[in-house]
Amino acid sequence: MKLSHGIGLLTGVVGTVGLLVFVGCSSNSSGAGGDGGSGSSSGGGNGNDNCANLPATACLPPPSVPSGASKTSSTTAHNYALHKLFLGDTDRNGVTSSTAWESFGYNLDGKITTAASTDVCTLVAGSTRSAQTDGNGGIDNSFGENIMPIILSLDATASQTLNTDINAGSFTVMTYVVGFDDSAGNTTSATGLTGALLAGAKFNPDGGAGPAWNTSPVWPVLPGLLNGCTSTGGCPSGTNPITASEVQFPNAFQANGTFVNGSPSPITLSLSIGGQTLSLDIASAVISFQPDAPGSVTNGIIAGVLNTQDLLNGLQSVAGNISQSLCGGTAFASIASEIQQTSDIILTGTTVSNTAGTTCNAISIGLGFSSTEIAAPSVIAPGAPAAPNACDGGM
Repeated sequence: MKLSHGIGLLTGVVGTVGLLVFVGCSSNSSGAGGDGGSGSSSGGGNGNDNCANLPATACLPPPSVPSGASKTSSTTAHNYALHKLFLGDTDRNGVTSSTAWESFGYNLDGKITTAASTDVCTLVAGSTRSAQTDGNGGIDNSFGENIMPIILSLDATASQTLNTDINAGSFTVMTYVVGFDDSAGNTTSATGLTGALLAGAKFNPDGGAGPAWNTSPVWPVLPGLLNGCTSTGGCPSGTNPITASEVQFPNAFQANGTFVNGSPSPITLSLSIGGQTLSLDIASAVISFQPDAPGSVTNGIIAGVLNTQDLLNGLQSVAGNISQSLCGGTAFASIASEIQQTSDIILTGTTVSNTAGTTCNAISIGLGFSSTEIAAPSVIAPGAPAAPNACDGGM
């Protein structure tokens, strides 16, 4: 497999996370400081970019629990399947833009960071200061700003191919929610919603037609993210994929029409590259979307951070299946170095922060999506043996 295709496949994997799972003042990578800096920040900042010191409308934090909202009385369930995914290289209309990433995600660190900011974590050696630049309202999305250009330089059609594959039924991510009002244009606010996140396997493993994208298709669920199940061994008979999901939303809410999964929390996505599993641990993850019309949601967002070293370890474990040239030498090291230099935030355990004096060790990510309602998840795909790592025993 070509390296460029492999990196494009990685895009698909991370993109699958996006569906699991994204206005204010704006800054971009052409701001003060520009490119060409060293591994540390220099210039302005000095606390003046803290949201606490700025007008309330300047920053775009995740939606908060609506004050005074009543607990929902609705027991209506919806199962929304990811239908379109936006990685940050296009806007929601599919128009290519180098600044599209600025609108995908949330402000996770309470700052609006420019290339000149100094009250932020120390960049990895070799990084340019623009790596720390935020999007609109302080949106933290180094993945869209810095990793997507790397991917697109190797595979310019990565986003297009990914969405073609989703539409054909190669995979999806399902957000099963109870109590959400998806009537068009509503401004409902309510607490007490619940939900679960599920990864969809290939819709038709025998190569038949893809899904109809309505409430008829029952999309099979991958077993790897279900309690009591394994990716290789599958699930015990009678397993309910909804209640077995490892990713539950017990405190979800709807704020002025927008669904939010609740307080930011870690989620793990188990995805397949080269026949092997790559687990992506997203800390402080926020998932939100808005009603489009009964049976569909729009303006979906997944925002959070990836521990840089964990991402590299996971990628290296499947690198040989992407291309054997990545088993050793400088090929993987070069990619790893580029990815490390996109680190823009600090992750300590499951806590996200961004303070001066500590080296950045995580990559912020913001992805956009829209989803279509399908039938409730009731079928679990069988387990499948993992392909051996092509690097094992051959280096």
